[in-house]
Amino acid sequence: MDLLHVALPSTLLFRAQSDNPDAIVIVTEESFPATWGDDSSLEEVFSDTPTVLLAGTLSAAITRSALRLKIRSVLPLAVTTHQLVAAIAATVAGFAVTLPRPSSPAGDEIDGIPKLGNPALSPAEHLTAREVEVLRLVALGRGNKEVAAQLNVSEHTVKFHVSSVLAKLGARSRTEAVAIGILRGLVAI
Repeated sequence: MDLLHVALPSTLLFRAQSDNPDAIVIVTEESFPATWGDDSSLEEVFSDTPTVLLAGTLSAAITRSALRLKIRSVLPLAVTTHQLVAAIAATVAGFAVTLPRPSSPAGDEIDGIPKLGNPALSPAEHLTAREVEVLRLVALGRGNKEVAAQLNVSEHTVKFHVSSVLAKLGARSRTEAVAIGILRGLVAI
């Protein structure tokens, strides 16, 4: 992985087009540069190359500006190394990653999208080895019948494990459980 310090959007455009990177990570201690919002060339680069924005100040306006530019993931500068690596991997895999702002009460929405609980910071019960196995199969898109056949257990047992995984992770859906599993490093991308 090569790191490149880029100060100007024109330099970023040139390097992205000439180097064809697997991902772009933009780090700024300030809010997202407002002047970037009008650049269709940047939008094209970010739409072709998975991009993560780490910003010192996060707000709904910054997230909206980033999304308009096709930046898939927006995170605070205060993320852990593990969270950043997971977010980059998830972004490259086609997911959008955000972390809730610390001042937001749990259960809020960010720009109309229900946020996940902060899986990396919130305490949760540990998943059993079997629950992790079920979560990984769910992440592969397997239905309960397929998981049951692969693990040689009943479909009822799989439903029980899925229910337990959702409860332990504080997830409202299988998709949310997979996203939390990715952020916690339980599910490889």
